[in-house]
Amino acid sequence: MAGIEGLSFLGPHNVEVNGIRYDSRRIRPGDMFAAVRGQTHDGADFVLDARDKGAGSFLVEKEIEGLKGSSVVLTGDVRHALAMASRNFFGDPSSRLKVVGITGTNGKTTTAYIVHGILENAGVNAGLVGTVQYLVGGEVIIASRTTPEAPDLAAMMSDMADSGSTACIIEVSSHALTLKRVTGVRMEVAVFTNLTADHLDFHEDMEDYFAAKARLFEESEVAHCLINYDDPFGRRLIEKAKGKTLRFGMEKGEIRPDGKVQWGGWGSRCSLYTPWGKVEVDSPIPGLFNVSNIMAAVGVCGLLGLDADSISESICQVHRVPGRFEKINCGQPYMALVDYAHTPDALENLLKNVQEIAQGKVILIFGCGGDRDKAKRPRMGEIAEKLADVIFVTSDNPRTEDPEKIIDDIFHGLTSDNPVVCRISDRREAIRLGVSEAESGDVLIVAGKGHENYQIIGERTLPFSDLDELAEAIRRSGESEL
Repeated sequence: MAGIEGLSFLGPHNVEVNGIRYDSRRIRPGDMFAAVRGQTHDGADFVLDARDKGAGSFLVEKEIEGLKGSSVVLTGDVRHALAMASRNFFGDPSSRLKVVGITGTNGKTTTAYIVHGILENAGVNAGLVGTVQYLVGGEVIIASRTTPEAPDLAAMMSDMADSGSTACIIEVSSHALTLKRVTGVRMEVAVFTNLTADHLDFHEDMEDYFAAKARLFEESEVAHCLINYDDPFGRRLIEKAKGKTLRFGMEKGEIRPDGKVQWGGWGSRCSLYTPWGKVEVDSPIPGLFNVSNIMAAVGVCGLLGLDADSISESICQVHRVPGRFEKINCGQPYMALVDYAHTPDALENLLKNVQEIAQGKVILIFGCGGDRDKAKRPRMGEIAEKLADVIFVTSDNPRTEDPEKIIDDIFHGLTSDNPVVCRISDRREAIRLGVSEAESGDVLIVAGKGHENYQIIGERTLPFSDLDELAEAIRRSGESEL
């Protein structure tokens, strides 16, 4: 507990700690149990369970009956103390890596994957912690949340350093910043991609959401801040950031395109001004909005020491970001895409880009998640009606909400009884019907779940992949035409 302020100790002090746990179900003999308060449960209610399972010490915010004689650490902020204790326990692993923290509403995963791909192609051994998966010492771990709790993150970074990684890219969510999961992590580069409406079921309003994101740049130990100057919240953040600031943008910034950006369904090409010289971008990742993510990735790699030529040579080899503008090709005469767009801004950017490359209709299949921000649902319906030609409104992850009521909320954003708008709560059936509508030159999009391989209905998590379902529906459609 060295270096953590405001602690009081009860019981024996000289106690060996074998591990740090915040989940009493995972306790092993000799572990320290941290009584973290969550959204639905308070860890203080499980302290005695942890004691009975062999916990040897306890990190708590209040004295608890039944722990007399045990080693107890009292703190006014258990999450802060947990994060710092985790850093101590694992030997300050972020000091052994060049850590990149990427935050923002949209683009975190794409930027993280591009950075990781460039580094790996340039011969840099890098770990990755993000929405899709964790890459730790050559092992692929399916992600349980975008940013893990502090002890899990510290353990991963320690394993990365031990296995020879010299860099680590972390997607940092606003939840993680609010709940202090990255407190104590030393970062070489912190990236801000953008800020648009999302997670307003967790944050009070956009100002509260922005304040959470800003913590990465105001409170963390960060050497360099890389900020999107095109975003109005990014321009505000420049005034708050403590580290050395570098801007990227389509027109202004130390990193910006030199002339016009060429792009299409095949990808994008441009030259970028950078502090390290001209970077030539020939990326197979499509979408004009992804040029911003590419600029952020180029900036990160430059700050990590790669030269312009190495970045140029490596970026063209990054072909795929799971569930982000991901094309499904089963020989059909139209373009089929799966994208994670689940916010109004992301959906609007996606559809505007698709309009530019579609030769026929834009067919959209989407829904909104249950038990989450309800205010965005009608806005997404409004955007879909404005920018898509045929729309299937369906279920996303309804969780404990009635799927039909979620669809009702989306329909509140529609202004007319459009005959090409269909509501069908069965997502698999909606995908099948969308495929049946698609013709040569059309673009068919399944949006909202992206890389996810599950669907949460009620309390159950069921296997479901938009990528697999769309490919299967296209194959079956082709067979039925034979």
